[in-house]
Amino acid sequence: MTTSPVAGRPAPPPSSAREVPDKAKWAVKPLNDGKQGYALPAEWKTGALHHKISKERLSSIAEQVTPAWNSQNSKLQGAAQAFWSLCWALAGKDVGEAVAMAGPGGSPNPHRLLWNLPLMVSLGPQSPANDPGMNFDPDTEPVPGAAGTRRLDAVSLALKDLETAWLAAADADGGRGVYDAALWTTLHRHLLAAHTAAERVDRDGRVLYPPLREQWVYDSKTKQNLRKGMTPFPTVEEGRRLFAAARANVPSIAAYADSATAAATATVRATVGERQVTLRLTAAEQNVHHVCVRHTLTFFDFTDASRPRPINTFWPDVRTFAQATALTAGLLPGIGRNALRELDRSLGNVAKTADWLDEVLEISNADIDGRLVFYHVQFTDIGGTDAAPVVEAVIESFAPDGSDGPGFTRGDLDLIAAHL
Repeated sequence: MTTSPVAGRPAPPPSSAREVPDKAKWAVKPLNDGKQGYALPAEWKTGALHHKISKERLSSIAEQVTPAWNSQNSKLQGAAQAFWSLCWALAGKDVGEAVAMAGPGGSPNPHRLLWNLPLMVSLGPQSPANDPGMNFDPDTEPVPGAAGTRRLDAVSLALKDLETAWLAAADADGGRGVYDAALWTTLHRHLLAAHTAAERVDRDGRVLYPPLREQWVYDSKTKQNLRKGMTPFPTVEEGRRLFAAARANVPSIAAYADSATAAATATVRATVGERQVTLRLTAAEQNVHHVCVRHTLTFFDFTDASRPRPINTFWPDVRTFAQATALTAGLLPGIGRNALRELDRSLGNVAKTADWLDEVLEISNADIDGRLVFYHVQFTDIGGTDAAPVVEAVIESFAPDGSDGPGFTRGDLDLIAAHL
């Protein structure tokens, strides 16, 4: 019998087939139709479902479910079966049956079941401006009594703990992974905690949990929706003080605006598909200049009407071009490693590496050595061999995407500019 909070529905064994369903058609009908259960803002259109733990990360868990379920080790088997039974119960009757019907012989595919857990998704707008790629994409909320600051909500906090535990286990034993009974017990505990938190909100019989509108910003100029995430949002008056303090005796950086001279470089290597890829990531002085005028309090250009995003975030401690260059050099290796993981996710199985040329990655929520970062990288040249390509790329921009720097909406920046 199920060990979940929902009694009476024994979990069928997971499918033993190794098929990974089409990620573009991941949602079963009851989950997708669940969007219609809520009145959504007009700018969200018909709404979309956003995974907190990415489908790729959930798939890495799913790949281990069936082997553990069938293990000859009774402790491992029991722990894995308890985790799977909880997943099955939390899916709910309609979603669970739809997942089973989509599987071979009526056996639920582990990938599809984990992808379709209602608490794994957040109902929000179509095509938001931020793309987290494989990175964790949490729901957040204001911190009571701490104006402008934000935190993970209780569901996302538990799911982040689940993801962290999984990634540590997958990286153990030299990257071969240690998927023992203790791991499945830990995953069970975190998933149950997420469920307990989620159920504090009454769904009133709906499949999906209610949308959290407060965490989204809509920009009428660009028609974009953007998650607030973990970014702190000072008031306009606090923002005015921050900008004023940072803009005393500002040095000129105009000489770097069009300079193609390399300011920082990093070389990283990783397996992408079946290829051993070397990535050389470069930031020219003009790229660092762009970061300065878009994402620092000292050099931000209030007169630039072409700002493409509804929110700008800022590196608060960068006061000189040298400091911006040092920050760039420190972040480049981690951004390069993250970019290769994202390349593997999106284009790892291309027939020819030439298909990577001019590819652009705009990724949010990237954990770069403990900092959450947004980055924009473009692949500019492909050399080497097909089996061991050498890829040249340029970082066009990067910005804080978490608590490392404040954020301001377009409207707030206009108000701040009027009082500087």
